[in-house]
Amino acid sequence: MLEFKNPFLQRSKFMFILYGSLVIIIGLVFTAFLGYRLLDTKLGIPLVAISLFLVVITVFTNYLMFSQLFKPIQLLIRETEETLQGMRKGGISLVRDDEIGLLANNFNQIVLDAQMKRMELETSNRELASHAEIIEKTYRELDKKVYDLFTLFNIGKELNSTLSVESILKITCFTSMGQLGITTMTILFLEGGENERTMSKVYVKGMRKDPNRPETLRTSEEFLNFLRLHEQSLLIEEMEAKPEYKAELDFFNAYKAHLVAPLMAKDQIIGVMLLGRKLSQDEFAQGEKDFINTLASLSALALRNARHYEQAITDAMTKLFLKRYFQIRLDDEIKRAGRYHNKMTLMMMDIDHFKRINDTYGHTKGDEVLIAVANAIKDNFRDVDVAARYGGEEFSVIMPEVSKEDALIPAERLRKAVESIPFVLNGENVTMTISIGLAEFSKDAQTPLLLIEAADAALYRSKENGRNQTTTA
Repeated sequence: MLEFKNPFLQRSKFMFILYGSLVIIIGLVFTAFLGYRLLDTKLGIPLVAISLFLVVITVFTNYLMFSQLFKPIQLLIRETEETLQGMRKGGISLVRDDEIGLLANNFNQIVLDAQMKRMELETSNRELASHAEIIEKTYRELDKKVYDLFTLFNIGKELNSTLSVESILKITCFTSMGQLGITTMTILFLEGGENERTMSKVYVKGMRKDPNRPETLRTSEEFLNFLRLHEQSLLIEEMEAKPEYKAELDFFNAYKAHLVAPLMAKDQIIGVMLLGRKLSQDEFAQGEKDFINTLASLSALALRNARHYEQAITDAMTKLFLKRYFQIRLDDEIKRAGRYHNKMTLMMMDIDHFKRINDTYGHTKGDEVLIAVANAIKDNFRDVDVAARYGGEEFSVIMPEVSKEDALIPAERLRKAVESIPFVLNGENVTMTISIGLAEFSKDAQTPLLLIEAADAALYRSKENGRNQTTTA
């Protein structure tokens, strides 16, 4: 706080005037006394009269000076101090029409101007603080957008570097959940033609299995047009106002969806992303929606390309690789095993008496058996193993870095799994079995063709020895 020292109260110059006036008065009184003693002389009476007159003039002058000058200045100083120290509001109360009054008015004007300047300064400070907050918020938003763009750039490179549908689904799912902090996520694929469209779940994260949760949804072209019209992600609340889409809404709610983002590739919807609520329970900001929209576009293009490639190398019925792709992979795996001196085992498998199934129960039932066996193969081998439909009822599996002795474990597990499948064909309980042959690179063969022949020879020994068994080369 501003400190104001009062030299007037510490050492008043008026005290010197007072003391000087007292000295003069004393001198005049002494002169009057001296004149009184000299009344008998010519100088006595005039001296006394003049002395008394001067005493009266001096006293009157001092009275006027102290009442009209000293006290107002003393009041001015005190109120000035109080005003500067904040003890007094409204300035100096002294009202006069002389120089002191003018000084008080000028001081009050200075105080008023200072208060106005202070108010302006406080207003400016508040505005600066507000601008600083806006700048800080804008900086954070820009920083977040730069981070999101950098993330999307890296994700785009990852998505374009793979033709595996499973890998693309994982990248999309884990990126969304990690970036936005959401609890659950589901990805649906759209299948079927123009007359009947079906959405099927292909990837679910953050939810336990529930047998009562629907697996597929028959949707309408009107709903797909609704998604195309918006092109962007939609909150579930935005769909609640559309009673005609109740079936879709119920299906999405079953998967705890809070945000729905269409997977669109070249104006064609190939699927839908269902995002759950954020861990913070906050609503999705516009920047987060923009991130999801961009990610959905990148993922949709990558998924479309991967699915086209997958369709080109995958058997439509069993969803296992085709023979031609199997041959390419076998050649690659043999070269890799030879380069790094690793083991690699090939399994050839055949469904026992499959022709009898087709002849007895029809090809439709035969297809059901093929599909069931293919699913058993998927369930009993590793992701790195390459399973293929070699032809007809014959299947093959490439097992990198596995000896034929170690390959006996998954082969026997598969054989027992197929034998335990409860096939019901035309009302009859039918047990299916498989025969398996194993051959190892480079112990049994050093080329793809010779390795296939070695595994095939082991397979036929299994059949000759009674079927439903595994034989090594």
